[in-house]
Amino acid sequence: MAARLIGAGLSGSIGLLMIVLGLLLWKKQRVSILHEYHADKVSQEDLKAFCTLSGIGLLVTGISLVITAVLLGITDSPASFLCFAAGLIAGLALLITAGVKYNR
Repeated sequence: MAARLIGAGLSGSIGLLMIVLGLLLWKKQRVSILHEYHADKVSQEDLKAFCTLSGIGLLVTGISLVITAVLLGITDSPASFLCFAAGLIAGLALLITAGVKYNR
């Protein structure tokens, strides 16, 4: 029981952090959140689109972690991992797309 709650709390905390970072990147265009080499070749014209796509990628991953934490806390079902896996794949796809498209 305690291990389940610790796992859910840790997953939820990391998810909330990713949500905050995603919102800062998306809405405030704080590209400094990312490592320098992820955005060093992004032009000023593409910066808004890059930050939007990258921020949404972080946001999707963070939301999936929070949902996973809630499911773990309530049900302790290994099926909650599917929610995390789907969110991680979708979020990484957005982050990779942003990097490939705008960081040339």
